[in-house]
Amino acid sequence: MSHTIIVTRTLVLMLLLLTTAVVMAGDPMKGRLLYENRCQGCHGAEGVPQVAGMPNFKMGTGLMQPDEQLLAFVKKGKGVMPGFKGILTDTEIRNIIAHVRTFF
Repeated sequence: MSHTIIVTRTLVLMLLLLTTAVVMAGDPMKGRLLYENRCQGCHGAEGVPQVAGMPNFKMGTGLMQPDEQLLAFVKKGKGVMPGFKGILTDTEIRNIIAHVRTFF
């Protein structure tokens, strides 16, 4: 195979992977209102926790996990955090995750 074909195939594969990631990503602007209504009471308006034991989003605490892992965590809940399965859709949770990652 020529070098040009290999480079072209690599670029096409990278473009497909990036396109898939964008489809899975949430919308931070749509996540803002959801965060304010569902999360802010415990996690704070600026991501600084209002309840003991909550992650500090301003410091990146709890955000270094893949989106799918965070999605599963929010759906299930843990400790004082209730699960949101059946309350928020996967898309809504992804939007909240995108909001937190973008603005905190």
